[in-house]
Amino acid sequence: SALMEAAVPARARQNAHPLAKAVRKAQISVAGKETDLVLTAYADRVFIIATQNGKMGTLISATGDSKTAAVGNETYSVKVLMGRRNEQISELLARTLVAKIGKNVLLGLNIKELDTKAAKELMEKIIAYKVW
Repeated sequence: SALMEAAVPARARQNAHPLAKAVRKAQISVAGKETDLVLTAYADRVFIIATQNGKMGTLISATGDSKTAAVGNETYSVKVLMGRRNEQISELLARTLVAKIGKNVLLGLNIKELDTKAAKELMEKIIAYKVW
């Protein structure tokens, strides 16, 4: 799709982008709808785009703060940088990805009907396409 071409520069498709450790793209199904998925791993974070209409949608930054937390009580910070605010499922998805991946996450999300079932399905598919 056009987003996948724009999201992954030609140089990154031919060779690894100088800053990216890995780039992976796929077309998956989420809640029965075709979804483009682009995952890019950097040294300090993973950038994930999941879209059903070729646009990035809401951009969410999720980070884990293990320096100030006791063992087993890590704290997380989730911030909507652009797009729809107060979408708890999107924010929960980003926070859960940080916990599962073990790296900070920048999540571009444009899923038409994101309920808890679709969010869980998307999370499982992102984890399966491990790039970190």
